[in-house]
Amino acid sequence: MVSQSRFCTMRSTAYRRLWAHALLGAALAAMTVQAQDGKPVVVTRPTAADAGTLLPGVMNKMTVVLDAAHGGADTGARISAPGGSTLLEKDVTLALALRLQAALQARGFTVVMTRVGDAANKPATAGAAPVPMSSDDRAGIANSARASACLLLHAAGSGHGVHLYTSELDGVSAEAPVLPWQTAQTAWVSLSAQLSRQLGQALQETGVPRISGRASVRPVDSLTCPAVIVELAPEGEDVSSVNDPSYQQRVAIGIAGALEAWAKQVQPPPRLPNTLGRPKTAEPNAGGHATTASGEHP
Repeated sequence: MVSQSRFCTMRSTAYRRLWAHALLGAALAAMTVQAQDGKPVVVTRPTAADAGTLLPGVMNKMTVVLDAAHGGADTGARISAPGGSTLLEKDVTLALALRLQAALQARGFTVVMTRVGDAANKPATAGAAPVPMSSDDRAGIANSARASACLLLHAAGSGHGVHLYTSELDGVSAEAPVLPWQTAQTAWVSLSAQLSRQLGQALQETGVPRISGRASVRPVDSLTCPAVIVELAPEGEDVSSVNDPSYQQRVAIGIAGALEAWAKQVQPPPRLPNTLGRPKTAEPNAGGHATTASGEHP
């Protein structure tokens, strides 16, 4: 029989060991190597090393992250167009991302892209098979940028105009010092909602129909920035309009103008919770689509 004092000592030791393992795992998860423009870069995230403290809010106001959903073997939605042709969501999102990148750079922004070509892979050693980026990898790239806005670009063959979604997570208490990686967006939901409204107003002024809603889907829930899912739907009854250059350009110009105004007014939270490092294994996200509360693709 173990005495009560001995049991308490053992339990305390076990807790310390568990916490030490958690800190080590978070530290290892906080640094990965990603590729941008073909060059490897180190992406770091906050860890639990200073758990129990609140971090000062930092934001690069003239930096925007664009995540063109899918890529490579992950085609995303297959959009049936008139005449029997098929549009791939990955192609539409990349085309929109490149147009938006150009419009933002013309306004002086630094634009961080999670992909600039068809593939969306992690860096690989010579001779190794390419490994697609997970949603956590994309979140890591976005979080390291400390951007004033992170836009997750999707496309759909149903609905009309642009669909704007923010995280379904509730806001975090100002006293919460640490957030799990999967719910890091809770510290930013208020700013994300403000950004969504500003984007919606700008799109409405350009004559593009838009709807707004909330969704809880990765990687948006893991982002530490004002984040909005932007889903491009057909402008009218012609489904193929999602791939129309003039339509995409109008959307890109509207969004870029909204982000320019946003950068002049947005302020980061004065104090931010630390984000406990990402999980070792990425949870699968079926195709990476934004989903509604009911689990259906918006």
